[in-house]
Amino acid sequence: MNRKYALLILCVLSALTIVRTVYAISEPDNESVNLLDIPKHLAKALGISEYAGKLLASLCLITIFMLPTMIWSRNIYVMLFIGLTCLGFCVAIGWLDFWFMLVICLIVAGLWSGKMRGWLT
Repeated sequence: MNRKYALLILCVLSALTIVRTVYAISEPDNESVNLLDIPKHLAKALGISEYAGKLLASLCLITIFMLPTMIWSRNIYVMLFIGLTCLGFCVAIGWLDFWFMLVICLIVAGLWSGKMRGWLT
């Protein structure tokens, strides 16, 4: 168990030392970085539509949090919680429309309805 924590800490510290420090400049002549404009800039840089940029930015954010959870945790409830939290964050900041979360919640509820039916009988 301690080896897993040591490996996790080593990976996090390695990532923090490799990644450059980035900050937003709020001077009038420079364009400041806004969290809500990331999909627009991503779409402009890749030459895709803004809607596809929103989907790609949301996918990247969800993957950043879900991939370590899927590797180190085998608990389905933890993965579901992390995924829905990231999805809710993407909906809250406007990267995704609210119906994405609605459809995914209905799919999860439909998948678990068979288990619920088995528990009730």
